[in-house]
Amino acid sequence: MHNSYARLTGSLFAVFLGMSWSAHGQGGPVSVVDGDETITVTLAGRSNPVLVYNKVATDEASKHELHFTRSGYIHPLYTPSGKVVTGDFPADHKHQHALFFAWTKTKFQKRNPEFWNQKLEAGRISFTGVVDGSIVSSEDMGSFAVEHLWEDLTAPDGPVPVMKETWKVTVYDVGKECHVLDIESIQEMLGDKPLTIEKYHYGGMAIRGPDTWYSDEKGASPPGSIVTDEGLDRIEGNHSRPKWVAMSGPVEEGGEAGVAVIPAESNFRNPQWVRLHPNKPYFVYTPMVEESFQIIPGDPYISKFRYVVFDGEPDEGLINSEKQRMAED
Repeated sequence: MHNSYARLTGSLFAVFLGMSWSAHGQGGPVSVVDGDETITVTLAGRSNPVLVYNKVATDEASKHELHFTRSGYIHPLYTPSGKVVTGDFPADHKHQHALFFAWTKTKFQKRNPEFWNQKLEAGRISFTGVVDGSIVSSEDMGSFAVEHLWEDLTAPDGPVPVMKETWKVTVYDVGKECHVLDIESIQEMLGDKPLTIEKYHYGGMAIRGPDTWYSDEKGASPPGSIVTDEGLDRIEGNHSRPKWVAMSGPVEEGGEAGVAVIPAESNFRNPQWVRLHPNKPYFVYTPMVEESFQIIPGDPYISKFRYVVFDGEPDEGLINSEKQRMAED
């Protein structure tokens, strides 16, 4: 199912890169700045960015074991008032890096690389470059595209390239009520062998919230909350198939804030299952909960998610309106 969509969307993506993006100049209300270590997107008139994409390991990485080092992810993610709603290198799960994509149990060339649990040193995901001509700053949106390399670290003769992943990140100027961005991921096999994503209860497009949404006290209720479009909490909603998930709670800067993640209707096995952790501030869209699948050479795996970042508590009407707007885009 995902393969025919992949061919169409991949072709459209290439056309979009070659035509539409080159038509936009730099500057404008949505500013995308490509630096040596990061890509930063900012809306005019706001002191804080919308997001920071990390092209290299952050300073925080040097404080932890080498195998937890990661590039190619978004952190921090900010609300309109400048509150941070993502966490990186949390003490309980150092392998969780804010907005990140990682498959867990996989099979490749009779080996079993794993890209989620970095402590196993069985797989690696790294930023490799910015797509030429992809940086856009314009009146109502800003975009960039970056490439990631996925490597199998279990081969006896050293790392083996498995696939190339392209992220297209688009930030929209929707006013002061919230920040809205899309991440489209295109995963393409580099050789002639498939990658099998095995049946498992987590793995995929994930988000980790800040430490203020978590308590390590035994038996304590999490300070942060997770809720689905059906009103299910982190326990009842686990492995359900929601139209969106929102996570929120108190933030270090004061007050409350949160983020909702909306999957595209065109995603493989939509609506996908979600892993909602019972006490930690993270969740992940997980299409292999009930059955495995393969990413086949020549047929990229494509998925897209919209993020609605807000101050205060989740607004169901706001999130649903962004879901509808996403379906109409």
